[in-house]
Amino acid sequence: MCKRVITYAKYLENHSVEGVRNVFQRACMVHLPKKPTLHLLWAAFEEQQGDLEEARRILKSFQMVVPGLAMVLLRRVSLERRCGHLEQAEELLREAIEQHRDTALASFFAIKLARQLLKVQKSLAKARKVLLEAVERDKENTKLYLNLLELEFSGDIRVNEGNILGCFEQVLTSSLPLETKIVFSQRRVEFLEDFGYNVQTLLHAYDEHQRLLKQNSNKKRAAENGTEEPEEKKARMDDPSTVSSVSAAATTTNSTALMSGDVTSSQAAYNYSAWYQPYGSYGYQNPWNYSQYYPQS
Repeated sequence: MCKRVITYAKYLENHSVEGVRNVFQRACMVHLPKKPTLHLLWAAFEEQQGDLEEARRILKSFQMVVPGLAMVLLRRVSLERRCGHLEQAEELLREAIEQHRDTALASFFAIKLARQLLKVQKSLAKARKVLLEAVERDKENTKLYLNLLELEFSGDIRVNEGNILGCFEQVLTSSLPLETKIVFSQRRVEFLEDFGYNVQTLLHAYDEHQRLLKQNSNKKRAAENGTEEPEEKKARMDDPSTVSSVSAAATTTNSTALMSGDVTSSQAAYNYSAWYQPYGSYGYQNPWNYSQYYPQS
Protein backbone atom coordinates (compact mmCIF):
# COMPACT_ATOMS: atom_id res chain seq x y z
CA MET A 1 0.00 0.00 0.00
CA CYS A 2 2.91 2.33 0.77
CA LYS A 3 4.12 2.26 -2.85
CA ARG A 4 0.62 2.97 -4.13
CA VAL A 5 0.32 5.99 -1.85
CA ILE A 6 3.67 7.37 -3.00
CA THR A 7 2.83 6.81 -6.67
CA TYR A 8 -0.54 8.52 -6.31
CA ALA A 9 0.97 11.46 -4.41
CA LYS A 10 3.58 11.97 -7.13
CA TYR A 11 0.87 11.90 -9.77
CA LEU A 12 -1.15 14.58 -7.93
CA GLU A 13 1.87 16.89 -7.51
CA ASN A 14 1.26 18.36 -10.97
CA HIS A 15 -2.47 18.75 -10.40
CA SER A 16 -3.30 19.67 -6.81
CA VAL A 17 -1.16 20.61 -3.82
CA GLU A 18 -4.10 20.10 -1.48
CA GLY A 19 -4.72 16.72 -3.07
CA VAL A 20 -1.19 15.59 -2.25
CA ARG A 21 -1.52 16.90 1.29
CA ASN A 22 -4.80 15.02 1.79
CA VAL A 23 -3.25 11.79 0.50
CA PHE A 24 -0.36 12.03 2.96
CA GLN A 25 -2.61 13.03 5.85
CA ARG A 26 -4.96 10.09 5.34
CA ALA A 27 -2.14 7.59 4.79
CA CYS A 28 -0.05 8.74 7.77
CA MET A 29 -2.84 9.35 10.23
CA VAL A 30 -5.24 6.52 9.35
CA HIS A 31 -3.84 3.69 7.27
CA LEU A 32 -0.06 3.65 7.95
CA PRO A 33 0.58 5.69 11.12
CA LYS A 34 3.92 3.96 11.85
CA LYS A 35 5.44 3.99 8.36
CA PRO A 36 8.55 6.22 8.52
CA THR A 37 8.98 6.59 4.75
CA LEU A 38 5.57 8.21 4.32
CA HIS A 39 6.05 10.61 7.21
CA LEU A 40 9.45 11.67 5.88
CA LEU A 41 7.96 12.27 2.43
CA TRP A 42 5.08 14.21 3.91
CA ALA A 43 7.46 16.42 5.92
CA ALA A 44 9.63 16.98 2.83
CA PHE A 45 6.52 17.92 0.84
CA GLU A 46 5.47 20.50 3.43
CA GLU A 47 9.01 21.91 3.55
CA GLN A 48 8.94 22.17 -0.23
CA GLN A 49 5.70 24.15 0.02
CA GLY A 50 7.35 26.50 2.50
CA ASP A 51 5.40 25.33 5.55
CA LEU A 52 8.38 24.70 7.83
CA GLU A 53 6.36 24.58 11.04
CA GLU A 54 4.17 21.80 9.66
CA ALA A 55 7.25 19.88 8.52
CA ARG A 56 8.70 20.19 12.04
CA ARG A 57 5.43 19.08 13.60
CA ILE A 58 5.18 15.98 11.38
CA LEU A 59 8.70 14.83 12.18
CA LYS A 60 8.49 15.56 15.90
CA SER A 61 5.09 13.88 16.24
CA PHE A 62 6.26 10.76 14.43
CA GLN A 63 9.41 10.60 16.57
CA MET A 64 7.18 10.55 19.64
CA VAL A 65 5.04 7.75 18.19
CA VAL A 66 8.00 5.65 17.03
CA PRO A 67 11.02 6.74 19.11
CA GLY A 68 14.60 5.68 18.46
CA LEU A 69 14.70 5.96 14.66
CA ALA A 70 17.94 7.62 13.60
CA MET A 71 16.57 8.53 10.18
CA VAL A 72 13.81 10.68 11.68
CA LEU A 73 16.14 12.50 14.07
CA LEU A 74 18.61 13.18 11.26
CA ARG A 75 15.82 14.55 9.08
CA ARG A 76 14.90 16.95 11.88
CA VAL A 77 18.56 17.98 12.13
CA SER A 78 18.90 18.55 8.39
CA LEU A 79 15.66 20.57 8.34
CA GLU A 80 17.03 22.95 10.97
CA ARG A 81 20.38 23.14 9.18
CA ARG A 82 18.70 24.05 5.88
CA CYS A 83 16.77 26.77 7.71
CA GLY A 84 20.03 28.16 9.09
CA HIS A 85 19.18 27.16 12.67
CA LEU A 86 22.54 25.59 13.44
CA GLU A 87 22.20 25.82 17.21
CA GLN A 88 18.92 23.88 17.12
CA ALA A 89 20.48 21.25 14.86
CA GLU A 90 23.42 20.91 17.24
CA GLU A 91 21.11 20.65 20.25
CA LEU A 92 19.07 17.87 18.64
CA LEU A 93 22.21 15.81 18.08
CA ARG A 94 23.50 16.42 21.60
CA GLU A 95 20.16 15.31 23.02
CA ALA A 96 20.32 12.16 20.90
CA ILE A 97 23.82 11.37 22.20
CA GLU A 98 22.62 11.68 25.79
CA GLN A 99 19.47 9.69 25.13
CA HIS A 100 21.43 6.77 23.62
CA ARG A 101 24.48 7.19 25.84
CA ASP A 102 25.05 3.47 26.51
CA THR A 103 24.41 2.25 22.95
CA ALA A 104 26.20 2.26 19.61
CA LEU A 105 23.85 5.02 18.45
CA ALA A 106 25.62 7.46 20.79
CA SER A 107 28.84 7.08 18.77
CA PHE A 108 26.89 7.32 15.51
CA PHE A 109 25.31 10.62 16.53
CA ALA A 110 28.64 11.87 17.94
CA ILE A 111 30.23 11.37 14.53
CA LYS A 112 27.33 13.20 12.92
CA LEU A 113 27.64 16.10 15.36
CA ALA A 114 31.41 16.33 14.94
CA ARG A 115 31.10 16.47 11.17
CA GLN A 116 28.51 19.22 11.38
CA LEU A 117 30.63 21.22 13.82
CA LEU A 118 33.67 20.86 11.57
CA LYS A 119 32.18 21.20 8.08
CA VAL A 120 29.22 23.51 8.68
CA GLN A 121 30.05 25.48 11.81
CA LYS A 122 33.81 25.52 11.11
CA SER A 123 34.72 24.70 14.71
CA LEU A 124 37.52 22.15 14.79
CA ALA A 125 37.97 22.49 18.57
CA LYS A 126 34.32 21.69 19.34
CA ALA A 127 34.31 18.79 16.87
CA ARG A 128 37.48 17.36 18.44
CA LYS A 129 35.95 17.61 21.92
CA VAL A 130 32.83 15.70 20.81
CA LEU A 131 34.87 12.86 19.31
CA LEU A 132 37.27 12.61 22.26
CA GLU A 133 34.32 12.35 24.65
CA ALA A 134 32.79 9.67 22.42
CA VAL A 135 36.06 7.71 22.44
CA GLU A 136 36.08 7.78 26.24
CA ARG A 137 32.63 6.18 26.24
CA ASP A 138 33.26 3.73 23.39
CA LYS A 139 36.96 2.86 23.32
CA GLU A 140 36.62 -0.04 20.87
CA ASN A 141 34.79 1.81 18.10
CA THR A 142 37.23 2.12 15.20
CA LYS A 143 34.93 4.55 13.35
CA LEU A 144 35.47 7.11 16.09
CA TYR A 145 39.26 6.90 15.74
CA LEU A 146 39.01 7.13 11.95
CA ASN A 147 36.85 10.24 12.18
CA LEU A 148 39.18 11.74 14.76
CA LEU A 149 42.10 11.20 12.39
CA GLU A 150 40.13 12.66 9.49
CA LEU A 151 39.37 15.71 11.62
CA GLU A 152 43.01 16.27 12.54
CA PHE A 153 44.12 15.74 8.94
CA SER A 154 41.69 18.47 7.83
CA GLY A 155 43.74 21.13 9.63
CA ASP A 156 47.37 22.19 9.52
CA ILE A 157 49.35 18.94 9.60
CA ARG A 158 52.36 20.48 11.31
CA VAL A 159 50.25 22.09 14.03
CA ASN A 160 48.12 18.96 14.49
CA GLU A 161 50.96 16.40 14.36
CA GLY A 162 50.85 15.86 18.13
CA ASN A 163 47.10 15.28 18.09
CA ILE A 164 47.37 12.88 15.16
CA LEU A 165 50.09 10.83 16.83
CA GLY A 166 48.11 10.93 20.06
CA CYS A 167 45.13 9.41 18.25
CA PHE A 168 47.31 6.62 16.84
CA GLU A 169 48.70 6.00 20.33
CA GLN A 170 45.18 5.71 21.76
CA VAL A 171 44.40 2.95 19.27
CA LEU A 172 47.66 1.09 19.81
CA THR A 173 47.27 1.08 23.60
CA SER A 174 43.59 0.12 23.50
CA SER A 175 42.02 -3.33 23.72
CA LEU A 176 41.20 -3.39 20.00
CA PRO A 177 42.11 -6.56 18.06
CA LEU A 178 45.73 -6.96 17.02
CA GLU A 179 44.76 -6.90 13.32
CA THR A 180 43.12 -3.50 13.77
CA LYS A 181 46.16 -2.15 15.59
CA ILE A 182 48.41 -3.28 12.74
CA VAL A 183 46.32 -1.31 10.23
CA PHE A 184 46.52 1.85 12.34
CA SER A 185 50.22 1.28 13.03
CA GLN A 186 50.83 1.01 9.30
CA ARG A 187 48.95 4.24 8.74
CA ARG A 188 51.06 5.93 11.43
CA VAL A 189 54.30 4.95 9.68
CA GLU A 190 52.89 6.26 6.38
CA PHE A 191 51.87 9.54 8.02
CA LEU A 192 55.34 10.06 9.50
CA GLU A 193 56.96 9.18 6.17
CA ASP A 194 54.84 11.74 4.34
CA PHE A 195 54.47 14.54 6.90
CA GLY A 196 56.63 13.86 9.99
CA TYR A 197 59.43 16.22 11.08
CA ASN A 198 61.31 13.94 13.49
CA VAL A 199 63.21 10.95 12.13
CA GLN A 200 63.51 9.41 15.59
CA THR A 201 59.72 9.33 15.87
CA LEU A 202 59.58 7.64 12.47
CA LEU A 203 62.12 5.00 13.46
CA HIS A 204 60.28 4.31 16.71
CA ALA A 205 56.98 3.92 14.83
CA TYR A 206 58.64 1.59 12.34
CA ASP A 207 60.08 -0.63 15.08
CA GLU A 208 56.73 -0.73 16.86
CA HIS A 209 55.07 -1.75 13.60
CA GLN A 210 57.56 -4.57 13.11
CA ARG A 211 56.89 -5.74 16.67
CA LEU A 212 53.14 -5.90 15.98
CA LEU A 213 53.72 -7.79 12.73
CA LYS A 214 55.92 -10.32 14.51
CA GLN A 215 53.37 -10.69 17.29
CA ASN A 216 50.65 -11.34 14.72
CA SER A 217 52.84 -13.85 12.88
CA ASN A 218 53.53 -15.76 16.10
CA LYS A 219 49.84 -15.72 16.93
CA LYS A 220 48.93 -17.21 13.55
CA ARG A 221 51.67 -19.81 13.78
CA ALA A 222 50.51 -20.89 17.23
CA ALA A 223 46.93 -21.14 15.99
CA GLU A 224 47.98 -23.25 13.00
CA ASN A 225 50.06 -25.58 15.15
CA GLY A 226 47.48 -25.69 17.90
CA THR A 227 50.14 -24.81 20.45
CA GLU A 228 50.89 -21.96 22.78
CA GLU A 229 54.25 -20.55 23.81
CA PRO A 230 55.93 -22.56 26.57
CA GLU A 231 55.63 -21.00 30.00
CA GLU A 232 59.44 -20.95 30.29
CA LYS A 233 59.71 -18.83 27.16
CA LYS A 234 56.95 -16.52 28.35
CA ALA A 235 58.73 -16.08 31.65
CA ARG A 236 61.95 -15.18 29.89
CA MET A 237 60.19 -12.62 27.72
CA ASP A 238 58.41 -11.15 30.74
CA ASP A 239 61.76 -10.55 32.46
CA PRO A 240 62.49 -6.78 32.15
CA SER A 241 66.20 -7.25 31.52
CA THR A 242 65.49 -9.72 28.71
CA VAL A 243 62.90 -7.46 27.14
CA SER A 244 65.20 -4.45 27.35
CA SER A 245 68.13 -6.22 25.71
CA VAL A 246 66.03 -7.75 22.96
CA SER A 247 64.24 -4.46 22.32
CA ALA A 248 67.53 -2.53 22.16
CA ALA A 249 69.07 -5.04 19.77
CA ALA A 250 66.00 -5.05 17.56
CA THR A 251 65.86 -1.26 17.47
CA THR A 252 69.53 -0.97 16.53
CA THR A 253 69.25 -3.62 13.82
CA ASN A 254 66.02 -2.29 12.33
CA SER A 255 67.07 1.37 12.45
CA THR A 256 70.50 0.66 10.96
CA ALA A 257 68.99 -1.39 8.15
CA LEU A 258 66.41 1.31 7.52
CA MET A 259 68.91 4.15 7.29
CA SER A 260 71.56 2.22 5.35
CA GLY A 261 69.14 1.12 2.67
CA ASP A 262 69.82 -2.58 3.22
CA VAL A 263 66.98 -4.01 1.12
CA THR A 264 67.57 -7.53 2.38
CA SER A 265 67.33 -6.60 6.06
CA SER A 266 64.57 -4.04 5.82
CA GLN A 267 62.44 -5.12 2.88
CA ALA A 268 59.38 -5.13 5.14
CA ALA A 269 60.04 -1.50 6.08
CA TYR A 270 59.48 0.05 2.68
CA ASN A 271 57.28 -2.55 1.07
CA TYR A 272 54.95 0.21 -0.10
CA SER A 273 52.87 -2.07 -2.29
CA ALA A 274 51.94 -4.09 0.79
CA TRP A 275 51.29 -0.97 2.88
CA TYR A 276 48.94 0.72 0.45
CA GLN A 277 46.85 -2.34 -0.48
CA PRO A 278 44.85 -2.57 2.79
CA TYR A 279 43.29 0.91 2.55
CA GLY A 280 39.96 -0.84 1.98
CA SER A 281 40.16 -2.16 5.52
CA TYR A 282 39.57 1.38 6.78
CA GLY A 283 36.01 1.00 5.54
CA TYR A 284 35.93 4.35 3.69
CA GLN A 285 33.72 2.86 0.96
CA ASN A 286 30.83 2.55 3.42
CA PRO A 287 32.10 3.97 6.72
CA TRP A 288 28.75 4.70 8.33
CA ASN A 289 26.76 1.59 7.46
CA TYR A 290 23.51 3.53 7.63
CA SER A 291 21.44 0.43 6.90
CA GLN A 292 21.90 -0.82 10.45
CA TYR A 293 20.11 2.27 11.78
CA TYR A 294 17.55 2.84 9.02
CA PRO A 295 14.66 0.38 8.88
CA GLN A 296 13.61 -0.97 5.52
CA SER A 297 10.43 0.54 4.17
